[in-house]
This record gives sequence, C-alpha cells and structure tokens, in this order.
Amino acid sequence: MRRFASAIVAATLALLLVPVTVSAQNVAASPTYGDVRLTEGFRPDPHTTRLTAGGSIEVNKGACTYGFVAEAPDVDLYYTTSGGSSLYIYAESDADVTLLVNAPDGSWLCNDDGLGNRDPLIAIPNASDGLYDIWIGTYGDEMQAATLYISEIAPGGSGGGSGGGGGSSASQISVGADPTYGNVRLSQGATSDTIELLAGGSLQPNFGECTYGNVASAPDVDLYYEGDGTQLLGIGAGSAGDVMLLVNLPDGTWVCDDDSGEDRNALVIVEGAAAGLYNIWVGTYGSEMEEAQLFIADEGGLEGRMGGKGNKGP
Repeated sequence: MRRFASAIVAATLALLLVPVTVSAQNVAASPTYGDVRLTEGFRPDPHTTRLTAGGSIEVNKGACTYGFVAEAPDVDLYYTTSGGSSLYIYAESDADVTLLVNAPDGSWLCNDDGLGNRDPLIAIPNASDGLYDIWIGTYGDEMQAATLYISEIAPGGSGGGSGGGGGSSASQISVGADPTYGNVRLSQGATSDTIELLAGGSLQPNFGECTYGNVASAPDVDLYYEGDGTQLLGIGAGSAGDVMLLVNLPDGTWVCDDDSGEDRNALVIVEGAAAGLYNIWVGTYGSEMEEAQLFIADEGGLEGRMGGKGNKGP
C-alpha cells in the first residue's frame, strides 16, 4: 500500500512539474484584420477599421490588467513619421470596450474610457516611427462589434502636431455615431422606401476628394447591404435645394457626389457593391438645413427616378 501511495505522489509531482503554456498576446502573430500603413499627414483622417473586439485572454501587461483580447493583434499599424505629430488611437462600440497597444519601443499602452461614453482613447504625443500592435478588448467573453480609429487629430477637432491637418472639423464626423434617421437593411435586388430627412449640418467633410458641402456629425442613415459583391448599388438624394451625398463604404473608403442627378440632385453609384455597412450623409451648401429625400436601390431600381451616372466607388 505504501509503495502504491508513493507512486501516486510521485506521479502527481511529475505532473505538477510539467511546464504549463499560458496564452498571452503575441506581437509576432498575423493581425486578424490586417496591416495598416500610414504616413504622417495621411488622408482620410481618421483611418477606420471595423472589427469584432474581444477574445479569451485576460490582459496582464504591466499596468494593463483589464479587458479580454485575442492572442493575435487585431490590427498592425506601420506608421511613418518625422516624430513631430501626435497619434490618437481610439475605438467606438455600443459595448464597453478597451484598447491595448504595443508601441515600437516595446512598451504597453492601454485605456478604458478615455474617449467618453465607455469608449477608449490612447494619445501618443510626438509618436515614434514604427510598428504599433493594436488590440480592442471587451469585458467578459462576448465578442462585440467595434470601430477602430487612427488619427493625427485629437477627437473633438484640436490639431495633433505638424501632420495634424490643422484641426479640421472632419474629425467630428463620426461613422460610429447612431444614425439620425435610423438603419436600412437592403437585400440584393431590392429598392428602399423613400426616406424623408433634413439635410445639412455644421461640419465640412475633408476626406480625400470629398471636401465640399456641410453635414452633421452623425450619419443620416446607416445602410446594411446584403449583396454578393457583383451588383451595382445606387444611393440618391433629392431636394428643392442644392444637396450633396457623402458615403463611407464598408472598406472605409469615402465617396461623394454633388450634381450627378437631375436638378442639382446627388447620386452615388457603387459598382460591385460589397456587403456590409454604408454610412450615409446628405449635405447642403451653407448653414441652412434643407428638406430632402434619400432612396437606395440595387441594379436597375434607380432608372426613371433620377438621371445621370453619378460618381463611382473604387
């Protein structure tokens, strides 16, 4: 009996001495949502990435001891800079999310509610050139939809250094804000109902070639399109006034239009439209709001309702 008991104890001790592998953040792993390469003064600013936040690994990196993230980074940012610009990395979500960043010097940065409304913000003055590994975390094991923003302009419009773009108000245009006139879900081959809205706002876009008109901070409408990437998608806006369209595509690209429709109406046409979220603003010229109508159609649904070919997406 003693020999048997001794064997049990020996076997137990042997098991206890076997090294245990503990999962942790792996800066060398391939990022789940890809690489982002930005050079100081980049446009559009902010750069956005939609992703699913969270994971099964509890953060434990120095002072960063909260939130759950995946093993691999969500995004790897390769930033080229003179060192004179500040970098702002932040996230927005309907849930309570966190940020974890491994900086080029190997230090770990984190934040929980720095942006407000339970959203995180990491500000890096005179940001260094190099690789930033970025995770968006959650509390608990449930994954959450989130949007990652990378900017040289402080949220709220204050400039962030020599590459900050002079504090453009475009930083206040938020793809993550709740749409003023609600969500539209459009299946392939369908046409939306006409949406009555008030167009305009106090902010001027500054995204690539989209530098005209005045829009609100929040999208007017969020379109969730269920297509297979082979169809043409048309988004049109009409008004007795002169209106324009600003659209953020699922891949983060900005497209816009002024007068491609008849009678100074706006029409954006996206060829090979991808499935996903389209944030839509209807803007005006000047500070006065205008009554307008927005409609969305797949393929031939626009024919006979508005003329013109419109601007095409990428």
